Amino acid sequence: MRLGVAIDLGSAAATRPQADLAARLLETAEASGLSSAWLGESYHVRPEPFHLPAALIVLGHLAGRTDLPLGTAVLLARAYEPRRLAYEAALLDQLCSGRFTLGLALGNADLAERVGGGTDGRSPGEWLASLVAELRETWSASTGTGGTGAVPVAPPPARPGGPPMFLGGRTRAAATRAATLGDGYYAATNYGDELLAARAAEYWDARGGAGGEVAVTRLCLVAEDADQARESAERHFASVLNYYTARRAWSGPDGPVTPEFPLVGSPADVAAALRRYASAGVTSVQLRVAPHGTPPEVARRTLRLVGTAVLPELGGATTPGTERSTLG
Repeated sequence: MRLGVAIDLGSAAATRPQADLAARLLETAEASGLSSAWLGESYHVRPEPFHLPAALIVLGHLAGRTDLPLGTAVLLARAYEPRRLAYEAALLDQLCSGRFTLGLALGNADLAERVGGGTDGRSPGEWLASLVAELRETWSASTGTGGTGAVPVAPPPARPGGPPMFLGGRTRAAATRAATLGDGYYAATNYGDELLAARAAEYWDARGGAGGEVAVTRLCLVAEDADQARESAERHFASVLNYYTARRAWSGPDGPVTPEFPLVGSPADVAAALRRYASAGVTSVQLRVAPHGTPPEVARRTLRLVGTAVLPELGGATTPGTERSTLG
């Protein structure tokens, strides 16, 4: 089980001060033993507490301020023209010294109307499959690792063949697509544990049980006392809770569900929840510790407790793809 940190940046406040706070948070995350940093994106029509558009631009800025590997969790593919995405992702991989992971999901159908891009009249799944293939072919041509005839980009990605791609989406088809086309599956904050377990099982089945990744973002607040952690999360995570609740976006296998916060509690509570994730086939959890409204000292305390009291308990976490169970 690997733990990363999920960065929260929104459009309801000035961007540079948020980026500066995020950079300081990444220093604490790295010192606490977390292994990566991830950023999502949204294209809102009005200011919202999260996320910002154009995640690759923000990650390009943060690449110069942290040594942590960086990833998108997730970039909304419908907002991008494939060729330009190939260029920008290759450049970011260079800035990250070959430590960038491109997380992709389709995004809402109205993205093409509002910010460009689109699926060229094809079915969404067919278009996304074509996009993934085009990116791989372009990056392989750029690094001399494939004879596809694709037009390369310059500069090329730092890694031969380009960065790994994690594909997201809440449906069974999305999990299967991630298993057959991508390097991993990515589940969002608002996917309930039952939905996550179902998609993880489908992903591993499609992979034949091994050789991939299942990642998820989860809200996380750790305190020595579990009741204190839950009370603090109720206050500081209200913006995220209200955002998803207003959109009926807390998702289970059969529709909206009551939100769950398994990574809010004492270090022992959080370690036990992470072991359940590992047993269900999750290989990587990105800890969302600083949503809009969370005091920086609360987020840093969570990260320090993860480093000193949670990570040491995970040394015997279930090996990915074996002994999987449901998250109950």
